[in-house]
Amino acid sequence: MEINVEKIGMIKENFNPKNTDVNLDIDWSVEYTNTDQKNINYNLILKSVENFNLNFKMEGFIRLDFSEEFNRQECSQIIFNHACNMLMNMISLTKQQSYGLLNGELDSQLIYNLLFKNLVMYYV
Repeated sequence: MEINVEKIGMIKENFNPKNTDVNLDIDWSVEYTNTDQKNINYNLILKSVENFNLNFKMEGFIRLDFSEEFNRQECSQIIFNHACNMLMNMISLTKQQSYGLLNGELDSQLIYNLLFKNLVMYYV
């Protein structure tokens, strides 16, 4: 199985909380289309429930091997875990880049490593 990420997006408040320990209560859903085919499209949505106003969306597709069957629960958990890691990286990145922009620095390699390096996930 190959899981690909095609688009990501995040909408959050303009500030990061000053508290270093932020509890994110997340409501999430994954919707699938073309589940009867070998290429299955997905849309994942993460929404914070309290404390930290945040919406995150990830779109992509799953490519199954010839003999593989689609397992909705397994795929949803894999996609959710990857989205949470990407979300934490994006929050960290906005905090780091806000500081970097104030100091005249912008690290494009850091942006690439945090967001785009692992857009394809392989699972057997």
